[in-house]
This record gives sequence, C-alpha cells and structure tokens, in this order.
Amino acid sequence: MAKVKTSDVLVFTNQFASMMRSQLSLVKVLENLARETPQKELRETIEDISESVQRGVDFGDCLAGHPKVFDEVFVNVVRAGMVSGKLASSLTQVSEYLEKSDAVGRKVKSALSYPIFMLVAFFGVFNAMVFFILPKFESMFSSFDKELPAPTKILLDIGAFWQANWYLIIGTAFAFFFSITIWIATREGRYIWDRYKLNMPIVGRLWRMSALSRFLRTLSVQLHNEVALLKALQLAASSSGNVFIEESLFQIASDIERGVGLSNAFQEYNVFSGIVLQMISAGEEAGTLDELLLSAADYFERLLDNEIGVVTGLINPVLTIFMGMGIAGMMIAAFLPVFDMGSSVG
Repeated sequence: MAKVKTSDVLVFTNQFASMMRSQLSLVKVLENLARETPQKELRETIEDISESVQRGVDFGDCLAGHPKVFDEVFVNVVRAGMVSGKLASSLTQVSEYLEKSDAVGRKVKSALSYPIFMLVAFFGVFNAMVFFILPKFESMFSSFDKELPAPTKILLDIGAFWQANWYLIIGTAFAFFFSITIWIATREGRYIWDRYKLNMPIVGRLWRMSALSRFLRTLSVQLHNEVALLKALQLAASSSGNVFIEESLFQIASDIERGVGLSNAFQEYNVFSGIVLQMISAGEEAGTLDELLLSAADYFERLLDNEIGVVTGLINPVLTIFMGMGIAGMMIAAFLPVFDMGSSVG
C-alpha cells in the first residue's frame, strides 16, 4: 500500500469533525467519508474501519489497526474524545495538530531545498564543462605553441582526473553515504546523529526548534483531551522526530513515575530552553499545562519562521555568489588561452 500523505489525513479529519458536529451517527459519517474520499488507499482504510465499526469493534481499536495511516497520538486523542463524549472537539484538536506539524516539516524542508538545488546545478555545469566543452577546447589548446595559463592547466587536470575516475569517486561517495545511512538507521547511530544535529552551526537551532515545537503541540493536544500525563509524554516523545530528545523525554517520564515533579524532571535536561521550563512550571502550578504548552509551541513556530528567514537570507545569497564564482572561474579558465592568443595576435 502506498503511503497516505499527512495532507490527505488532514482533509479527512476536518471532514470527520464537521460531520460529527452535525450530530450524525459514527457509522453514517464513516460511510459518507468512505464514498467522498478521493485518495484510494485512505478510502480503502476508511471502508475497512466502517465495516469493523458496524460489526461492533471499538472505533479506537479500528484506527489502531491502521498504524501507517493513524499514529498513536491520533488514536489516543480519539479514544479520549470517545470516553468524554467530545469526539468532534477532539478531532478538531487533532486536525490543528496535523496542520501545524505538517507546516513545521514543510518549512524545514523548504529551507534546505535551495542549497540542494544549487549544489545539483553546480555539479551539472561542472560535468557539462568536463565532458562536452573541455574536450573541444583541448585539441585547440594542443596546437598552441606557448604554455597554457595555470588556471587552464588546473582545470584540464581536474577534468582529466574526473573523467578517468568519476565512477570510483561516485562509488566511494555512495558507499560512504550508504554506510552512514545504515549506521543512522540503528538506534545508537540515530541517537548520536540526532544529538549532533542539535549542535550544528546555524541549522542546529532550526532542528531544535522544529523538534520542540512538534513535541509541545503533541503533548498539549493529548493533555487537552485528557490523555494521562505519562502516556502523553511517551507518545509526544516520538513526535519530536529526534531520538536524542525522545530518549530524554522517556527518562523524564520515568523520573515522574518515580515521584519527581514535572518541572523538576524537565530541569534536569539541558535540551529544553528557559521558555519551555517556565511554561511547564507555570502550567503545573495553575493547572493549565495544556494551554501553556500550546502557547510555547506557537512561540517556537514563530521563532522557527523568523530563524528560517534569517538562515535562508544569509545562506542563499552567499551560496549563490560562491556558485557563480565557481562557474565563472571554470569559464574563464577555459577561455583564457583564447584571450591570450587574441592579445598576442593583436
């Protein structure tokens, strides 16, 4: 089965919440949604859930039977809504959670897309120069009586080396990145990598704010829908998308289970900034933890927006200048003998 996109689940959840607010029965709502959902995999999932509910299976269990479509947070919030009789409200909360989480992911990806595009473009120009332009110039260079300029020699040497060894270079790079990918796929490797990401210059702050925003919003939504604190913490831990932060949160949940206060448990780990600790402490005292966590999540999302703007505003022009200089340097090195020949003839 193809992966169901978050955007498809978001549309389904919005429609689901609207229909439940209209006081329709759950079975009727599921039947209508199954007919109206255009995405094939999601439609088949809803049809299966609808049939199971009609047979008397608990709705939460039906959702849990499709973990690739509905994650544990979705399932637990819906279950809490069923118990409290506020399913429509719970679905609205889940919808907002999905929308915000998806937006954070897209913002981080968009910040990385331009640098990747520029690197790919530069690699394409370099290969065009080496395999198509330089060979045509090389025969002409060989007919010159005088020595070639140093930049041209360097470019020709680099081109010759790349032409002779490109498959070895690419193979080595592929093997290196494949090995890194396999290592990161392990729990230990992912832990080390995720910890390192948070301390990377410039982009480390983006990773940290993105992870904290997702965690805080996930925890807030669950607490608002009366999911038990320890269960909510454990589920929200995985939503951070960072194994280092996830392990810290599991340890925090373990500390709380042993009787440590919530704010004190969080203070033991330097992953969480002052604003998070202040919100947790104030929410714990006032009994409005879910609201203050949501405010903290909004704060980090606004901060992330600003930081992405600053980072892209800094990196993109600098990267464009360096790439432009590199391409201009290759062109000048290629045409420099022609210019020298023209000046000597003149």
